Amino acid sequence: MSLQAPEGPAWEFTVLFAIVLVGPIVVQRFRLPGIIGLLIGGYLIGPNGLEIISAGNTTIPDVGKLGLLYLMFVAGVELDLTLIQLHRRSVVIFSLLTFSVPMLFGTAVGLLLGWSAPAALLLGSLLASHTLLTYPIVRRAGLASNPAAATAIGATVVTDTLALVVLAAVAGTETGSGSTVTIMLQLVIGLVVLGLATLWLTPKVASIALRRLGGEKTVRYLVAVCAFLAAASLSEVFGIEGIVGAFFAGLALNRLIPNGGPLMDRVEFFGSAVFIPVFMVSVGLILDPAVMAEPSTLGLAALLIIACMGGKFIAAYLTVPLLGFTRDESSLVFSLTSPQAAATLAAVIVGLNIGLFGESVVNASLVVILFSVVLSTVVAERAASRVPPPAGEERPLGAHVAVAIEAGQAAEGAFRVASWIAAPEGGAATVIAVDDPRAPVIDGEVRERLDREAVAAGLDADLRVVHDSSYAHGVLNAATAAGASVLIATSGQKSATAAGGWAEAVSESSSIPTAILRGEIESLDSLRVMADDECPGGSALAERIGQRLSTRSKGEMKVERDLESIPVPRPGELLIRPVESWELLAGLPDVPAGAAVIAVPDPTPVAPIPVSD
Repeated sequence: MSLQAPEGPAWEFTVLFAIVLVGPIVVQRFRLPGIIGLLIGGYLIGPNGLEIISAGNTTIPDVGKLGLLYLMFVAGVELDLTLIQLHRRSVVIFSLLTFSVPMLFGTAVGLLLGWSAPAALLLGSLLASHTLLTYPIVRRAGLASNPAAATAIGATVVTDTLALVVLAAVAGTETGSGSTVTIMLQLVIGLVVLGLATLWLTPKVASIALRRLGGEKTVRYLVAVCAFLAAASLSEVFGIEGIVGAFFAGLALNRLIPNGGPLMDRVEFFGSAVFIPVFMVSVGLILDPAVMAEPSTLGLAALLIIACMGGKFIAAYLTVPLLGFTRDESSLVFSLTSPQAAATLAAVIVGLNIGLFGESVVNASLVVILFSVVLSTVVAERAASRVPPPAGEERPLGAHVAVAIEAGQAAEGAFRVASWIAAPEGGAATVIAVDDPRAPVIDGEVRERLDREAVAAGLDADLRVVHDSSYAHGVLNAATAAGASVLIATSGQKSATAAGGWAEAVSESSSIPTAILRGEIESLDSLRVMADDECPGGSALAERIGQRLSTRSKGEMKVERDLESIPVPRPGELLIRPVESWELLAGLPDVPAGAAVIAVPDPTPVAPIPVSD
């Protein structure tokens, strides 16, 4: 019998994924972030540890580079761009503060140490960025919509973008050939081309690809993967680091991949399970405790901590006099903008690869990351307990759209309307298909058809098949469980528009804003809203829906108050009408092909749902 020590890719990846599995669990028992376990695990199996992964191994580092691109792509996709629009003034002011102050301090440290100007600038930029590691703490406390928290979250887009631009400029001048003017001109042209290709062209191409090729879930995911890899490749054509293109691709697909949607679930799953942890482990491979313990490394780490944490603290403190935040809110801002992780590691690795940084800088940066993560977590927990949750705010209508359909019913028009409502917020969607358990008709083929139709309409929806003999119960329970912000109940076979119908029961029993859709509209050429003073709640909701849809209408929204006659919509026209009685809803004229009517019942207090349909 001849036995030999395990080796080769199978053994290396076995060890790698064992570290990914066990590392975070072990360190979390000591109340440390899971990222620390991945870094330590990488060191243990690396050339400076047990040498399971030798210094000449390129497989895991190459996968780690892919994970770095993936990390920056996910960072762009996850950002809530709506917050930037709502708090744009405070976001711009604070972004300049939280970037420029640490950038100035970090650059000064580099120059005082005798570094070259490019190395000092790169050091300043990596300290100016931040990663929203403490955002889950803020979200759990119900403070995500707090103006201070929203400002810090929105500032992430600006600070990370500026840091990546500095990184691109420094890396380009250090690795490019030719005069400085030529290299800078190439970088400017590259950034312009990259911006147009990602922020303008990529959403259009990805939208078409998702609509026409997105019948399979794997295809949708691959569209996203191709998008950020293509953007990274385009960046490198102009001498710009690929992580810049990956981040821009994430921003470009931000609206097409809504948070909470099934595609976002797959993006996050593969990222958190494979790509991003492998990148963290690959960083740990270069970790050297002997270098980290050197006085020079610890001294450099102390300087970086003072420059980074001091700059972030000053920027957060200035929000009190400049933006009117409270002291506790400024602490909340500091906790969100002080953690160093993704962008910091990205810049450090790039600096190492192009020869501006040595291993001592890498190890010192890891100390900074550890210190910032622990400090920000403690501050976030304390600040979140002191900042009161915001008063009740009206939830955006398109935050999460639920579409209720009956088994066997045509749904393309409802999917289009739901997509038009959800698009401005990049909202998620849930399709609720109610099937009678006594005579079920929804099988795998029907599920696939509904999934294809939803994707073709531009809706990234989670399909929920509800088996309930009461359509009202099934729809209401599923919509409530999904956390729907608006419910579109389609008019179908079970007398949805008649008194006693299931749609009536849903609207009367639900606190979710509800609209009844009739017709199959294909193109929104014109939009009319009928207002009724005797139905104030329904009229208000009708105008909200109209305003949301007006961004997709080819013509202006018309608001009419003449209700003596009930107009018949023309093909291409959508009529939104409040109704104060179900008899009036049942008496609406037939809707011609290509048109639609949305009937909005006046909201009523929650009442028991009738048993009969």
